[in-house]
Amino acid sequence: QFTMLRFYVVSFALALGLSSFAQLESPDIEAGESFTRAIGDYLMPAEDTGTMGQVWDMSAVVTQSSYGYNILSAPLTALSKSFPDATHAIDDGSQIIYTSYGDAFTFHGGTTGSIVVIYSDKQTYHPFPFAIGDAWQDDFAAEYGAAGITVYRTGSIEQTCHSSGTLTNPGGQVYEDVYRSTVIETLLDSTFLGTLQIDITAEYFQSAQFGIPLFATATVYTLDIPFGGTPVEETTQYSIWLDSYTAGTDELESLATWGMLPNPASDVVTIIRGQKGLSEPITLFSMDGKQVLQSQFTLGMQQAIIDVSDLPNGVYLVSTGADQESQRLVIAH
Repeated sequence: QFTMLRFYVVSFALALGLSSFAQLESPDIEAGESFTRAIGDYLMPAEDTGTMGQVWDMSAVVTQSSYGYNILSAPLTALSKSFPDATHAIDDGSQIIYTSYGDAFTFHGGTTGSIVVIYSDKQTYHPFPFAIGDAWQDDFAAEYGAAGITVYRTGSIEQTCHSSGTLTNPGGQVYEDVYRSTVIETLLDSTFLGTLQIDITAEYFQSAQFGIPLFATATVYTLDIPFGGTPVEETTQYSIWLDSYTAGTDELESLATWGMLPNPASDVVTIIRGQKGLSEPITLFSMDGKQVLQSQFTLGMQQAIIDVSDLPNGVYLVSTGADQESQRLVIAH
């Protein structure tokens, strides 16, 4: 079966905030920040009743898995010369994607393992500003090598900003001044072995305060056509949302006061709090409420590394902070 590198999950996850003037603006995103994203069942919101004053409730979605990301300065990474125009690199531990922010949100490509995809015709999600009622379309292209095979990538993206309102995320966080937009993305990878087509239809829910969506829901259709073989079709639907975000030494308002990377974890997990403070305990509980592990933040330290290699696979609750705030951690060896 013909398979190819797929960056669509991460690139789809990285869109931008909206301003209080009902239009997309370049976000305030900085190297050194980190965030986690959760994934759950697909939940398609109801059609909007107008452009303003919408109410979107996504609290019924249950977390199935979560993933951690670090935001790096692209010019300081090892492959900075391959992506000279990129300003930021988003690292999830298995792949890095390169982006830039300014007059437009632009996707430059990325890396996974030894494979490097550099967009010769970069993918622009939208220019700034991008107001409610505006529509945008862009084509993109890349050529890269995978297992000694040259892959030719082409694609297009369409985006329309529709409405604004209030969003309730899984976990119960409520956000005001949230904006909804529809993204339709098509990608085609071609080689002498066959073609892989990916079609994505997604709804973004974005805020003026954050550089990535607070919530998104997507339908992904793939058509794998090997030359001389049988085509394989697959449709996947899921929801993805911002679970926590740490901005340097300050935690962004209304999100968790700490985060953890990676999640799921197999050997060690790094707990990151919003600011350097006093010594605080870190406790892991099994889902039946039993304490299974304890550690702590030491005085003046912002990070704590915990060895979870001896814990069985499963879902745990991690509790720390002045309010003993709890978050879910998935252990998968």
